[in-house]
Amino acid sequence: MEKEDWLPKKERRALFIVVDGLDGIGKGEIERSLIEYEQKIGHTVFDTISFSKANSKGLAELKDFWNPPHTYYNTIVTAEPTYAGIGHSVRFELIVKNSRKYPLRAIMEAYALDRLISMMRLVIPALTNGIRVIQSRSVASTLNYQGLQAKENGIPLETIRKEILSLAGNKLQLDWAPDLLIIPTIKNISDLMKRLQNRKEYKKDDNAIFDDLKFQEKLKPMYEDPWLQKLFTSRGTKIEYIDASISPEETRKNAVEVYKKFLHKQ
Repeated sequence: MEKEDWLPKKERRALFIVVDGLDGIGKGEIERSLIEYEQKIGHTVFDTISFSKANSKGLAELKDFWNPPHTYYNTIVTAEPTYAGIGHSVRFELIVKNSRKYPLRAIMEAYALDRLISMMRLVIPALTNGIRVIQSRSVASTLNYQGLQAKENGIPLETIRKEILSLAGNKLQLDWAPDLLIIPTIKNISDLMKRLQNRKEYKKDDNAIFDDLKFQEKLKPMYEDPWLQKLFTSRGTKIEYIDASISPEETRKNAVEVYKKFLHKQ
């Protein structure tokens, strides 16, 4: 067994904020509200997602957003999977509806490797240099989405969870667990599917294999599972659930209030 001396030494100097939840539930609205609040309090924000989409270099690294006195950002915004390299392949090949079907374990491993690279190259360097990180999705998504896929294929949930948690990228992220995990929720899943349909009409559809009513219905309680809550809270994460069934404006307002209260306690 390989010695785990590759693990970065924990020297966090900034906050790690994650927004996670069902497809189309309003994560983007919450993330934008947090970014706007960061800017309102005078923080400069670097969007690593736009950087990856616009830059052939792919995934950003520390020198792209922290090179004082010339370049300095207070906060960075990122997402999983990333929009570069393995993450790009996950988004636009492995989980899209096409004629190819990839093994579940290959998808799990791709997510974990993309997560490992993002943590090592982007997130941890930011945190250790005092730069706040706001991220869309996390290992919670893998545990829920791929956990449910495995369960529906006859694999015990406990077995697949153990396998997911054994992968290096997932272990690393939990070692540097988010300080705040915001999970938007919704009572009526059919409302969520209407949102997904609207997203398709506005050409924002990612054509993912998970855009299915029955799948989302089964996925919803997994985000509220005490097992998942304990996994994160035992590592110091504060979990906040936000009602996303209200208007987008109210959702954004509630998210900012949750964020402000969290920051006040730090």
